[in-house]
Amino acid sequence: MTDESWAGWYRDNKGSDAAVLTTDGQRIRLRIRGADFEGESFDGLRPVAGAPPEDGTFGLRDGALTDCVLEWDRPLPVLVAGTLRQATLTCLLSLRRADPDLHLALHLDGAVYESARAERDFAAALAAVERALPDDVHVQTLAAWPGAA
Repeated sequence: MTDESWAGWYRDNKGSDAAVLTTDGQRIRLRIRGADFEGESFDGLRPVAGAPPEDGTFGLRDGALTDCVLEWDRPLPVLVAGTLRQATLTCLLSLRRADPDLHLALHLDGAVYESARAERDFAAALAAVERALPDDVHVQTLAAWPGAA
């Protein structure tokens, strides 16, 4: 399997910066402000190169990235009445200290199908989006996203 990458945004109390998210289906990698983070889930993203930056560039708790918001779009294949189409899945993740949450919105033909605003993981959020879809629309498997297949 080849890695998949998406451009997105990272926001915290120091501002907003472009970010690149990459996954191989097992691990998630995030590059922001010249630093690389990696983990098996978003709430476990840790600096790749040893010790976390100590200059206050990022909010870290127990070595993991926290106190930030990540936002990105990714193309998503869907079947609409048996025809394969491309939709866009907008992802908004808040990594707060006590309670991270995820919101997904599927954009298809001018309509938006959303998860709840406080889903705990990607699979649960995607399932909520799928329940909102019309009967003739089906999301194709996201094999290259940890926790989504």
